[in-house]
Amino acid sequence: MVKSKSFLAGSVILILALLLSVSITAFAAKDSEVTIGVQVEPSKLNPVTYQDTETGFVLGAICDPLIEVNEEGEYSTEGAVIEDYEIQEDGKVYVFHVREGIKFHNGEELTAEDVKFNYESFLDEDLASPHRGYYTEIEELKLVDEYTLKVILENVKVNFLTSARLRDHVFPKDYIEEVGWDGYEKHPIGSGPYKFENHKSGERISLSKNENYWGKEAEIEEVNFRFYPELSSLIMALQTNEVDYIPEMPADKFLSLRKQQNTGLSFSTYQKMEDHRISFNKREDSIFSDRRLRKAVAYAVNREELIALTREEMATPATGRVPGFHPASAPDAKAYEQDFEKSKELLKEAGYPDGFKTTIYAPSGYTERVTEAQQIARQLSHVGVEVDVKTLEWGTYLDATADGEAPMFRERWSGSTPSPYSFVEHWHPDSGWNAVFGTYENEEVTKLLDQIEKTVDQDKRWELYREVQQIAMDDVACYPLYWPLIGDGYNSELDVPENLWNVFMQPIYYINYWSFT
Repeated sequence: MVKSKSFLAGSVILILALLLSVSITAFAAKDSEVTIGVQVEPSKLNPVTYQDTETGFVLGAICDPLIEVNEEGEYSTEGAVIEDYEIQEDGKVYVFHVREGIKFHNGEELTAEDVKFNYESFLDEDLASPHRGYYTEIEELKLVDEYTLKVILENVKVNFLTSARLRDHVFPKDYIEEVGWDGYEKHPIGSGPYKFENHKSGERISLSKNENYWGKEAEIEEVNFRFYPELSSLIMALQTNEVDYIPEMPADKFLSLRKQQNTGLSFSTYQKMEDHRISFNKREDSIFSDRRLRKAVAYAVNREELIALTREEMATPATGRVPGFHPASAPDAKAYEQDFEKSKELLKEAGYPDGFKTTIYAPSGYTERVTEAQQIARQLSHVGVEVDVKTLEWGTYLDATADGEAPMFRERWSGSTPSPYSFVEHWHPDSGWNAVFGTYENEEVTKLLDQIEKTVDQDKRWELYREVQQIAMDDVACYPLYWPLIGDGYNSELDVPENLWNVFMQPIYYINYWSFT
């Protein structure tokens, strides 16, 4: 078996056990039940088309991954649907050997035919997956036998396992063909440690333990995801034990609660493969098609001020897009420290000596992003740029930004490991994400991105990433703000399995490992 090696960043181990602070009486009443509180209700439980973190929370418990990543940052088959794999022809052919005996929640066996169907679904133009571009270089999906699938690519693609590993959710072919995608979204099934029970819109999604799970048996009987659009209500629910865990808390609330004593709560922090940034609509009919105006914005923004406002010590100013703990990070990329005079010079050069009016969009369900967008507007006012802050609910926000309605928008991107390719690939004109993030094309960047896909030598590949970021930052393809430190809050009486980690995905993918002390 050939594996693609990577790294393990120094301080990126994530405590995956979540803790419950209740009395012995309450334990009996809860009967091994955990409630997770989130602000945003999952958009739709579709593993092919979803774009929100919260849907990933739920589907990550229901479905199993095609392939895992271990503590050394290497691809691993432990806990994965495949028991072995091979990479042939330097990354042009991938052979997956599916474990025998894995059952979906409806009792049907998971086979290579299901994995093949998963790939076909991401390629299906009618489904219009925003991730489709990761799969378009597949030339042939060949069933070798019932448990072996060969994926043949048109060209060498060394990042294939990172970008096209089915988003860690393997789903059943026969069931979906029977009920359709609408039926699947109403009642999703997988082969994971938890089964879907029900979805009460506006209130909760409930899962129950899969008693016939092929892997490590879950110790929590029932998991509920409850939705609290108002952040204050969510925090109060944690404090009163109505909620047992809040993943990725707003930093100010996390810091405030952590400073309090004897709250019955516990906290953990971890670095994540994620960046926060300002994105621009760079289409020809947009004012920000002019690079000088994007630079003017960049010089007017003070990243440290934004961090102090919303995150304090829970973020690091970003230079380039790939987080600083990754070897592909670009510390020499242009960072655009605040300089109002340079900003005004660029505005004058571009024909706007008195500034202009524009709008920045932010998703209403994410308080930090809204607050930061408001502060960005205040900063830009110092150079004569009048900015209206427009907040939209998540689904409408996605449509507005992808359609080019938003001149600027406050964005977050979470990537995967070992490759950071998703942080740069949407600068390729053929990427499905290119239009979503405002379009961008630079011939030199395109050539470098093509080269990254074919470069087997890892050190050379990291250098190419740095070059791409240096060029794109000089163009202000976007303006990176910071890399976050993530904080989780939870009640204090669940077992903490120290040997578990998950630095780049979400901790509740591992709820099958939770147990009471």
